[in-house]
Amino acid sequence: METFLAIVFFSLVAYGLWYFNSPSFKGSVGERRVNSTLERHLPEGYRVFADLTLPSLGGTTQVDHVVVSRFGVFVIETKNMQGWIFGSADQASWTQTIYGRKTRFQNPLRQNFKHVKAIQEALGVDKRRIHNLVVFAGSAEPKSPMPSDVCWNVRGLAHSILTRQEVLFNDSEVAAISEKLARGDFQTTKDAKRAHIQHVKKAANTCPKCGSALVLRANKRTGSEFFGCSQFPKCKGTRLAK
Repeated sequence: METFLAIVFFSLVAYGLWYFNSPSFKGSVGERRVNSTLERHLPEGYRVFADLTLPSLGGTTQVDHVVVSRFGVFVIETKNMQGWIFGSADQASWTQTIYGRKTRFQNPLRQNFKHVKAIQEALGVDKRRIHNLVVFAGSAEPKSPMPSDVCWNVRGLAHSILTRQEVLFNDSEVAAISEKLARGDFQTTKDAKRAHIQHVKKAANTCPKCGSALVLRANKRTGSEFFGCSQFPKCKGTRLAK
């Protein structure tokens, strides 16, 4: 009996360690921190929306945060990461370095551009009135020159939003946009999250150019792995390996 209880105990501990270090848990912690900070530090007249699900390219896309004000619609991608970050606005992927270990991830500004497009289409708003912002909510530090639309702590995000003072919407437009985002069809329910995850998994296994299956390949020069189109060389579509 004692052996069984010990096995159960260590299994629960192992699961807890795995869960609290999982990307999904870290992501949700970062998103809650951003949401709390925005609601505390943005004055009246700014409406904060979190975890929205919008239609996009035959499926759905999830948007971490949207802030609506007279000074524009702010679409925010949250990254709860550690280590050193290298990248630039025009690079397709950025690099995270922790204790010498390098991991590539999609340029979050490009990733968030998909969210910007979804917001633009859902609201019928000109893209010039939408701001694409990224915030690193963890302890990550930039180790290369970064675009000004990337913030390195949550208070810096609030400050970046407040520095935009060009009036782009009147009060009635702000109210109409806020009312639309507050509707139930944009809120992330369990069913919507499940459908979104299935859509993401399916998209991750298909070529972004032609829709064929992807296969794991390795760069002959660097040794880094990536997913390449099974129709290569006819199609040269690729995705980063997670």
